[in-house]
Amino acid sequence: MSKFHSMVSRRDFMKGLGMAGAGIGAVAASAPVFHDIDELIASDTAVQPRPWWVKERPIDDPTIEVDFDMMERHDGRNQGQSARVRAMYYGADRVLGAAALSAAELAERTASNYPGYTYRSRALAGSFKRVSPGTAPGWAETKDPAPVKTPEERGEPKWTGTPEEASRMLRAAMRAYGASLVGYTELTQEHRDHVIFSYEKGDSNNEKYIGTDVPVTAARPIVFENVTKAYETTEKLVIPNVPLWEIALSTQGSNELWRSSGTLLGGFANSNTFYNCGNLHASTYNFLRYLGYQLIGTIGNDSRYVGSEGGAAIMAGLGEASRQKLYTLTPEYGAPGRLYGVLTDLPLEPTHPIDAGIYRFCHSCQKCADHCPPQVISKEKEPSWDIPLTEGKETIFSVKGTKAFYNNLPLCRQYSNETSHGCRICWGECTFTVNRGSLVHQIIKGTVANVSLFNTYFYKLGEAFGYGADAEKAETWWDLSLPTLGQDSTITAADGGYGK
Repeated sequence: MSKFHSMVSRRDFMKGLGMAGAGIGAVAASAPVFHDIDELIASDTAVQPRPWWVKERPIDDPTIEVDFDMMERHDGRNQGQSARVRAMYYGADRVLGAAALSAAELAERTASNYPGYTYRSRALAGSFKRVSPGTAPGWAETKDPAPVKTPEERGEPKWTGTPEEASRMLRAAMRAYGASLVGYTELTQEHRDHVIFSYEKGDSNNEKYIGTDVPVTAARPIVFENVTKAYETTEKLVIPNVPLWEIALSTQGSNELWRSSGTLLGGFANSNTFYNCGNLHASTYNFLRYLGYQLIGTIGNDSRYVGSEGGAAIMAGLGEASRQKLYTLTPEYGAPGRLYGVLTDLPLEPTHPIDAGIYRFCHSCQKCADHCPPQVISKEKEPSWDIPLTEGKETIFSVKGTKAFYNNLPLCRQYSNETSHGCRICWGECTFTVNRGSLVHQIIKGTVANVSLFNTYFYKLGEAFGYGADAEKAETWWDLSLPTLGQDSTITAADGGYGK
């Protein structure tokens, strides 16, 4: 095929998908000019840009079906990560024996110089130091002896503006502090009654609670009270009965590290997503405090979720549900990343759930399930409202009320603990864990969002091009020319971040 015909074919294809439009000159001529921050936050162009194929849906109507009447506030102590929960299904002996199996595999692979276990790989993965949640690690109060002063302490009124202005302002600040995607939902009474966790996860993962109840001093109940400010004690976490909004946020991960899953570098891929969480939390806390508002919950502390972080991301439109269910897939960077949801009393404009064809794609794609070593990911053709039993017992770790693909999360965690690398292979294998430099990825994602006919073909095409997790990639990783942290921060920026 000639170069001319290739260009025509691509042009016609893009036109058919709706990509053709005004010329570059016309677009540039229409770009607005801002003179100060007030003009910026008041402009529609300050809205977080999304790829053209991402469509908005009504509030509380994501692509995964939700029935709030079926849903109950989930007990955060009953997570698949919990040693106590895993022991319910697989016995205490297996749970307690995981560390020995992991150590034996580590010794064997180190001795054989297995890819991803070489001297330099062990140095990289073993030297990581997780950033703590910073100077504000509490539920709602800072432990910094010299926090920023509130408007009252400074002798001036709190910041006021429209919810639209507040949303743009907070998004700009949080992205400057390290967030990649930011969205919002209003904490309605329905959400309070069904979505907010009834207990924090706390220290309930600890092996010492195998075969026994978790005391409230280890994992506290989350309660609503008729107060104006959130607070915590040793026995409860309190949310005030005032108008609140949930901030859903995502920080990126490194695709290339995730594709090294099954090795020490794959394990480091997960740690890598924590780097800035502590600073992001402390800075956002102080930003809201300075304006005269509160932050409830903790960014970077997985033991203190306000509710399902994946659910918050889906409802706020950061991404869509997936077959794997542990991660929410974003249109911009797929599976890699870290999700959090926190609350604030700053009035915000809710963002909408999205439809980018991602959850529909998961119906026909089983790549994560096909490559899962312990085979814990559902291979059902369609999602279901009915939660299956786990090892013949009631499944206490999944939330009712979504039409989903249900996975065996305790076995997932157990297998991960029994390896030296923590598995996470499905993250690297996901069809949406792809690069974005080539135009073909944008065309394919645009097609997926509008036409499902080629979904199976695109899944197979990804395998043909060598996408996916591979131990050998842990060695070729060292020679790649990657951006800082292996993350492309321009993914969520318009015009590379310099559009006016």
